Amino acid sequence: MLVYYAVIGAASYWDFLFGFAYLIAPHLEDVVFFGGISYMWHCYVEPSDPLNQYINSVTILDGHDNIWNEDYHVVHHDSPATHWTEVVKHYDTHKDEYVKHRATVFRDCEEGQMLYWMLSRQWDELAKHFVDMKGELDHEGKKELILRRLRYKVTYRDLHLEWE
Repeated sequence: MLVYYAVIGAASYWDFLFGFAYLIAPHLEDVVFFGGISYMWHCYVEPSDPLNQYINSVTILDGHDNIWNEDYHVVHHDSPATHWTEVVKHYDTHKDEYVKHRATVFRDCEEGQMLYWMLSRQWDELAKHFVDMKGELDHEGKKELILRRLRYKVTYRDLHLEWE
């Protein structure tokens, strides 16, 4: 990492415009982009079960940008050794767990849209795409669930519970 930043520093010292345009700006863009996407994948937390991976990780069905089956993000946490070609099979095999935990599942959207809807407070759009796998929630119930999960703040105590 030190070498990486040294190269950026040297290139920027040599020619600031070059260093900024080709190294600093793209690096900052990557940090913001990947930070936002990572937040989107993991921002939902159920207050009664803050460490539940079926809730804390988003699954997107029929996603618009499903590269290497990344839209089945829970599998990445539940079974990290599962090859990307087997992810959908793993999801199908464990679908009852998604239902049991009322997993955070959306349909017919993609990560960038979801991040935009969250940051612009378009809760109705999120609720429209939310999949209640138990089939019990109407639009307002979905919206309430989404907002409850987004408002919760994970504490040190929540994380410490895992090791007790």
